Amino acid sequence: MKKLINAIRSLFHGDHEAGMATAEYAVGTAAVISLGGVLWRLLNDPAFRELLWKLIQWLFNLIMSMFGG
Repeated sequence: MKKLINAIRSLFHGDHEAGMATAEYAVGTAAVISLGGVLWRLLNDPAFRELLWKLIQWLFNLIMSMFGG
């Protein structure tokens, strides 16, 4: 029983490894840069911007109709 209590305590008191190692930082950085590149391409595409604008207008109209606007 004491081992179980110590195991549960270690979960909440930081006895486990926290944070990212150097390799994880590299993979995380590459993922963020890749996602940024994809977003940049999408936002510079006129068809995607038009679709996004229509979605924003639709959401705005929906919210306004819900509140009696």
